Amino acid sequence: MPPTSGKRPFPQSAPEPPQETFQGTTIIVIHPGSLNLRIGRAADTFPVTIPHCIARRHEEAGQTRKEEEWVARNEAEHPGSDKQRLQGLKEVEECVLSRPMSRGEYRQPTNHKQLCHFNNKVKADVSEVMPQKQWTSTQTEPDYVIGEEALFIHPQDCYTVYWPMRRGHLNIHSGPAGSLTAVMADLETIWGNAIEQCLDIPMRDFKHYRIILLIPDIYNRQHVREMVNMLLDRLGFAAVLLHQESVCAVFGAGVPTACVVDMGDQKTSVCCVEDGVSQVTTRVCMEYGGSDISRTFHWLLKRAGFPYKECNLKSLQDAMFIQELKERQCHLDQDMFGSRDYHFQIKHPGHPIVNYSMQVGDETILAAMSPFFPDLLGLKGAHLVRLQPKGESDPADIFDDDYLAQTQSKQEQAAKLVAARKKGTTDQSSQPLPDSSLGQMDDTQFSTQAFDEDSNDAGDSLSMDAAASNTPSTKNSGASNQTKKPEEELATDKLLGLEQAILHSIEKCDTEEVKKKMYSCIVVVGGGLSLFKAADSWLQYRVWVQMPAAMRLSLETMDVITNPKELDPRITCWKGAAIMSCLDTSQEMWIRQREWRTVGPRLLRERAAFVW
Repeated sequence: MPPTSGKRPFPQSAPEPPQETFQGTTIIVIHPGSLNLRIGRAADTFPVTIPHCIARRHEEAGQTRKEEEWVARNEAEHPGSDKQRLQGLKEVEECVLSRPMSRGEYRQPTNHKQLCHFNNKVKADVSEVMPQKQWTSTQTEPDYVIGEEALFIHPQDCYTVYWPMRRGHLNIHSGPAGSLTAVMADLETIWGNAIEQCLDIPMRDFKHYRIILLIPDIYNRQHVREMVNMLLDRLGFAAVLLHQESVCAVFGAGVPTACVVDMGDQKTSVCCVEDGVSQVTTRVCMEYGGSDISRTFHWLLKRAGFPYKECNLKSLQDAMFIQELKERQCHLDQDMFGSRDYHFQIKHPGHPIVNYSMQVGDETILAAMSPFFPDLLGLKGAHLVRLQPKGESDPADIFDDDYLAQTQSKQEQAAKLVAARKKGTTDQSSQPLPDSSLGQMDDTQFSTQAFDEDSNDAGDSLSMDAAASNTPSTKNSGASNQTKKPEEELATDKLLGLEQAILHSIEKCDTEEVKKKMYSCIVVVGGGLSLFKAADSWLQYRVWVQMPAAMRLSLETMDVITNPKELDPRITCWKGAAIMSCLDTSQEMWIRQREWRTVGPRLLRERAAFVW
């Protein structure tokens, strides 16, 4: 009998460590917007929504208070604004009157001059009742006030209200508190206090919680990196997970593939999502949203004799009033026509309630139609449309886009050299090239593709043209740019109508089959458009009449979802992020605090759920 070995012939494998699981109560979902901040635990049914602003006390007594404009915009105050609006108004009126109602009849327009004649006779009815909402008390002289309380600080108090986000990105400007450091300090204060006050989580317990942060589809890498660093290093959360808004929107809507239209308060973004992946080349963002519709609605009301003559959109109180008036009155229902009476109240803190009555007509539908005819918004500027920019060199990331482009280009050139050698040795009918000549050939003789289709460098034609001017292949073959079709170029100084942006985004998809899927399902989120009655019908009509004729023939269904799963469309993205936090695939994408402090921003490229 052979002796028994003291060792096992095969080592026993160690048991796999149990997978780390997280409860929804320890995960906080943050969706920062230009107007509102939505925040809550992943296990919550609905998030907490507060105004995304902060009021800071002046450092010196007598310091001038300069409010940042909300509804009012400098881009709408150019000399040709009224002419541009009237041209857009003419186009909107023709469109509304040319589309039949559900009964087959056509709308009868209302006469704004008759409405103006009636409304100019309306007198204000000042009551003796005081509004319940009062000015925020600042007797204790706090250094800052956040959220709704910041909006109700008396104009004569020594505070200035700041909005850290504008048009979907950080509010970086040359004025006071406009530096990146100041904006990040505002975000840190707002988010930290909102979690403490609204979620009842003390700051000392932040180390036990994880954050899911929603970022826009067209994002600034430096800004995202600073926000991650603020959450992990300064606020001290355990881990952070990044997700894009469009991907969260499709998860919240319960569809895997869709063209996502996100119209918020100050920006409108369109992006195609296929199987839960945001397609880089389809991203487009326009700098108009719900607040621009409110400003247009106010302009139309003044044209019809708005009785509240003192309304000033540069005042926060009047801006909030016009926003509320728009949400109550504006619609896209083709069957609602004619003039009707409307009563409203002015409830400014510290003043008696003032009652007004007026007649409104087509102004309610004309204002809601302005996203389809952006000339009605009266905007003029240099960068009203944003595309996915080419990734800039990042000194904090050694594997940035420049490094990847250079190494990828060299690898492709080497592969072409090897292929040329093989072809020279195997093709008997052709004259083989000597090795010496191959070694002396310049790299620019090979047509290299320095950009991966899945990278952020593979942007739209506008960004590709700018990048191509610096590549050797373009210098040697300049005729390719000259033969480029004009319709493929997209100007950034002229706004696109909403349906034009959707068509532009979908037509950037690779195959006809993918385009068909996108046309078949359009998801609308945000509070800028989807809150209007019959918004889905008008959007479907506008896209349908302008899509390619061949696509109309092959399309079986076309769904426009404005109220996914009976949820408020303003929280669809937040809800989708909460759902994604429970997926097994998300557990590998967390960026932990210790890893961030050790490795740094390189983790964003390795762990992000999208191509960084």
